[in-house]
Amino acid sequence: MEDEPGKGLPDSSEKPKRRSRARRSKKPASALPALPPAANSVAGGIYKVQIFYLAARNQNPKAPVKDALWFATYPIIPRVGDCLFHDGVYYQVERVFLYENMGPGWYADIEVTFYGRR
Repeated sequence: MEDEPGKGLPDSSEKPKRRSRARRSKKPASALPALPPAANSVAGGIYKVQIFYLAARNQNPKAPVKDALWFATYPIIPRVGDCLFHDGVYYQVERVFLYENMGPGWYADIEVTFYGRR
């Protein structure tokens, strides 16, 4: 039995039919409105945060030897990598824990490490 050429195979000259795509409406790109500050923030945009430093995590001999905990207010919540200055020492933000604030209190816990590159 010999196979007949082109039998059972689609003809290469035939193009497959394309399905029509749903067209997206072209809306003008409008900027999203800025979110207002949280309702419980003091002075409409000041965020209370709790900052803590764990001395055991630092091997730098110039680093403070005691753990530290303090509260501060900022116009924005500090981000990972930001530097903070407190009691004559620079600290770098390592981790940020955000809270969904349902009442009075702070908006974030911020873990910092000693920043020795000045």
